[in-house]
Amino acid sequence: MTELTEKQQAILSAAVEEFAQRGLQATTMEAICAAAMVSKRTLYKHYATKEALFDAVVVSLIERIQPITTIQFIPNYDFEIQLRHLAESAVSLLADEDYIKLSRIVMIESMRCQAQANRLNCKFSQCEASMSLWFEEASRAGCLGTFSAPFAAAFFWGALKRLTFWDQAIRWQAPLQTDVLDEFVDQACKLFCHGVATGC
Repeated sequence: MTELTEKQQAILSAAVEEFAQRGLQATTMEAICAAAMVSKRTLYKHYATKEALFDAVVVSLIERIQPITTIQFIPNYDFEIQLRHLAESAVSLLADEDYIKLSRIVMIESMRCQAQANRLNCKFSQCEASMSLWFEEASRAGCLGTFSAPFAAAFFWGALKRLTFWDQAIRWQAPLQTDVLDEFVDQACKLFCHGVATGC
């Protein structure tokens, strides 16, 4: 986790709010200074450009994802219990309001131009590869039946995002209640395990 000074944290928090409300292009460094209650000199000392601030936002988002990427598959241990732990960890992140806000900022910038999208894809590629590793290890242990690891990973992560993230990120729906999230995790894991067991 990146260690930030108190002023850096204030600047980054202000930048997140400004980017979320106005977008990267419309946000000014002056507005960030005012929101963070710091001088221009202090701002430029830590972040020379808006792009540098945006990169710091991207780093913050990646650091929120990283704990999930470190979850390891354990051979010869109950598959459903492990899958449920993975799902609960993912849903806890996907339903987090700060994570959703950061994700909106990054998605908007990614859609703005192809060059930015390519740059962001490079930054997130390691996270995406790590999030598929669990399923690759499960496949080697014979826990995915006839399904390939890439398909299983895409199906699992896609289902969780559809149930707990996209409506909140794109349609600005209210965050889901804990009991609803728990029910989604339960049903998603049961469906996934049933599909793997039957090969359907």
